[in-house]
Amino acid sequence: MDLGTLGYDAFMFYFEKRGLDKLRKKILSDVHGDVLELGPGTGVNLKYYDRNLINSLTYLDIQFKKSLEEKAKKTCPKIQMVEGDAQKLHFEDKSFDSVVFTLVFCSVENVVEGLNEVKRVLKDDGKIYFIEHVEPEGGWMKKLFNKANPSWKSFTGGCNLNRDTIMRFEDVGIDVTIVDKKFKNIFIGGIGQK
Repeated sequence: MDLGTLGYDAFMFYFEKRGLDKLRKKILSDVHGDVLELGPGTGVNLKYYDRNLINSLTYLDIQFKKSLEEKAKKTCPKIQMVEGDAQKLHFEDKSFDSVVFTLVFCSVENVVEGLNEVKRVLKDDGKIYFIEHVEPEGGWMKKLFNKANPSWKSFTGGCNLNRDTIMRFEDVGIDVTIVDKKFKNIFIGGIGQK
């Protein structure tokens, strides 16, 4: 395991143990068919997938963590690792039954473009399974997140604290059902479809 993997997992440990793991379990247990996961990072979602429901798994990321493929093959032997950008998916229209992303669109430069690509590669009866962190709804936390965002974005390589990703789903015509919210509604998990 490389230092970046250790650092990210250590940073997320508190959030995972305080409810994010339960949110992942609620959202990801029904992922099925031909699956595309955007930005798999350290592979944290793997343990929440039911391997009996998955025909194939495609990981797409700008750069992969070391040893991720070996880890993923234990859950899904039919895995494909593709380097690429969520804003320009090199897959045929209607290729996937399930598209998964967790804590990804905070870092995608053009969220609408990325979500339009997700919609394009999703089968008509397919589903999007997501967890994203979003701008706080108001008060001192919203002010703090907005003030901290430029420094945070620079430090984390592009993560934005103040995105309203749920509104962007609506902008591209994806219907969303919110399954749950955590940490004063900063983390939002749900399921989307065309």
